[in-house]
Amino acid sequence: MRININNLGVRAIILLSILVIGTVFISGCAQESEEKSTTEATAATTTIKVELTAREAFRIAQIMAKDWESDAALVNLTNFRGTSLSDGRSVRWKLEFNSISMKKELEVHISRGKILQTIEEKYKERDVISGEWIDTPKAMDIALKYFNDKPIKNYWFGIGNNEGTIVWYVKCDYNEGVPTWVNINALTGEFIQTREGY
Repeated sequence: MRININNLGVRAIILLSILVIGTVFISGCAQESEEKSTTEATAATTTIKVELTAREAFRIAQIMAKDWESDAALVNLTNFRGTSLSDGRSVRWKLEFNSISMKKELEVHISRGKILQTIEEKYKERDVISGEWIDTPKAMDIALKYFNDKPIKNYWFGIGNNEGTIVWYVKCDYNEGVPTWVNINALTGEFIQTREGY
């Protein structure tokens, strides 16, 4: 029996070529799919929230503050100039941290979900805001019950340690007339008092 070596060689080369082309095609598709998945994952992780709650802003600022001084502790937090949003979120927050050991203060501004600026300030002795304080959406829900039924200009949030009680101060500025303030126990959510005036 005679075997045509030339035919076997040609067939082997053709078969090998098909396998190589198939492998290249499949790996190319897999790489394209992997690159697409990586791009989508990167896009998802780089999406930045513009409006943050106080706690979301605090989590960002706290990392910066701890890098600044390891004993940095929150002493003041406000949503800077106020917000027209009624869901407890704001585009900009200002947070202040004290380092007792270094007698320094750090002011951190969070704007549109990122650190806008940090400023080292002169130390002012202030009580630390500690404990699991409620976030601004819940504080807003409580405060809304005490605001007058008038056209709203904006809302302002501030939290502080008032002689051992952690207090949310929520202010409602109306288009006309004096603002209304609602004070809330920031640890329990209990209403403390309301007042009007500047």
